[in-house]
Amino acid sequence: MGRRSRSPSREAAQAAPRPSSGSRAFPWGWITAALCVAACAAYFPALDGPFLFDDQSLELFLQSPPPVGNLVHRFARLVTNLSFLAEGSLAGVNPRSFHATNLLLHLLNGLLVWRILEALLARRGALNVSGRLAAAAGAGLFLLHPLATESVAYISSRSELLCALFAYLSFLLFLRAPAGEEMSWGRALAVTVLLALGAVSKEPAVAMAGVFVAFDLLGEETLSIRPLRRRWKLYAPMLAAAALVGFRLYSILSREGTAGASARHAPLDYLLTEFEVVWRYFLLILWPAGQNLDHAYPVVKAPGGIGVWVGLAALAALLGLAWRYRRQYPLALFGLLFLLILLAPTSSIIPIDDAMAERRLYLGFPGVAMIAAEFLRRLRPSLSTFAATGAVLLVLAGLTWRRAQLYTAAIPMWEDSVAANPRNSRAWFHLGFAYYAEGRCADAARAYEKGAALNPEPDYTLLVDWATALECEGRLGEAEAKLRQAGKLERNSHGTAILGRVLARKGDLDGALAALNEAVQIAPDNADALVYRGNVRLLRNEPAEALADYEAALRLQPGDSAALKGRQSALRALGRSR
Repeated sequence: MGRRSRSPSREAAQAAPRPSSGSRAFPWGWITAALCVAACAAYFPALDGPFLFDDQSLELFLQSPPPVGNLVHRFARLVTNLSFLAEGSLAGVNPRSFHATNLLLHLLNGLLVWRILEALLARRGALNVSGRLAAAAGAGLFLLHPLATESVAYISSRSELLCALFAYLSFLLFLRAPAGEEMSWGRALAVTVLLALGAVSKEPAVAMAGVFVAFDLLGEETLSIRPLRRRWKLYAPMLAAAALVGFRLYSILSREGTAGASARHAPLDYLLTEFEVVWRYFLLILWPAGQNLDHAYPVVKAPGGIGVWVGLAALAALLGLAWRYRRQYPLALFGLLFLLILLAPTSSIIPIDDAMAERRLYLGFPGVAMIAAEFLRRLRPSLSTFAATGAVLLVLAGLTWRRAQLYTAAIPMWEDSVAANPRNSRAWFHLGFAYYAEGRCADAARAYEKGAALNPEPDYTLLVDWATALECEGRLGEAEAKLRQAGKLERNSHGTAILGRVLARKGDLDGALAALNEAVQIAPDNADALVYRGNVRLLRNEPAEALADYEAALRLQPGDSAALKGRQSALRALGRSR
């Protein structure tokens, strides 16, 4: 990257940061500590947050963990899942522990970004106070920018943090080698293993191989593949491994229906959409207003509209401008490439169900720090420079603190989401679920109604949950109507059992029993359906049959409070104590 010396000994000396005497005298250790304290303070509200949204699936995963062999066979996100299991076995199912670990990983990543920036800046000469300030400010930008909030405050985003940890370690080890020179087998193996650990933490880490290639290609004054040839010990096995791991992960995710071949969108449609999305990302980096846990960004259809082609043209112009001034601003060019390359797995031709998610910026965000450092290192160190830099970081910390507060409960998180995008049907659905969980049945019903109105097609799960909220509110006739509408979409034991419960509350015991018989027929292991049927049979003065249902439910769910209570009622009706 930038002009490269012809002297190997000089290159080796430049491979590590060389602080000037003035730089050594400055209290950089205190700056490091202050940034870490600021990050801890910014994320402090989230430490008390419960398991939210996908975190609730994680809670079930920890309570009934699968065999480790199954996780190894699945392969995808193996390191992340093992980290959850290890922490669960040590600290129990405690959300505070998981939040604290996420924050610790973020701090480690921030320190790695600092070292990466220092290593990159040192290749331009001895690190002076301006260079050190630029590296520290870049690391502070990474640690305190509110776009990282989803990755840090959301427990299920542990995969982003671990992916970044191993990818950054791999890149830092890569940087420690003399620029453009042959790499030893030991270092090449270590870089590759770290990158592999990143990839099996989360898939986009494989793109770091492209960052290595870009770095070496930019090492000469003109584009040249000579550095790649000199480092064949790294690139031959690493690129082969990246291809194999990438193909394996693509196959797994395609089979699971979340990305790749089984995603909802055509590859070309998704690619065209990303030419708009990337500029939404850039805007959020510069001005983090309008953040959203669930952007629900609409995917365009080929050939796309004016926004797609303007976005593509602007991106090409930006890359052309960065290339034009590469000699004056080499770190800015590399930072832009770093960001775009690490966004590529989720913002290119491989379709994913969600076109936009803020957590996808986390891995490539050091590229933003590199761009900032490129310009900050040119500023003359002065009190005003330090004050202005500190003020910007303080504002970012305040925004992150405010955003982290949303992760303390489900209702504020989803209220914020629908406020940012009122046309997001999925966010309204989750808000309705959050309201219902807090007993706010009328609010839940209204949220489900809004979600249904925005959904182009009727949704079974939404209808059933909407009916449950209506039942809770006492609107039994409307609840029955929603459940019958859902039944036309899908024959499912859960919805049919709730229909039986609603009919029983309306006094239609025969209809309720018929519905519950059907629910048990569909799924004999539906303990709730057995309990509901036991309740109906008690109302029909059939205590022996009711007792059989309650005992069957208890065999499926020992300790179920509703089944235990019903069993006692049935025994009393039979004149028995046990």
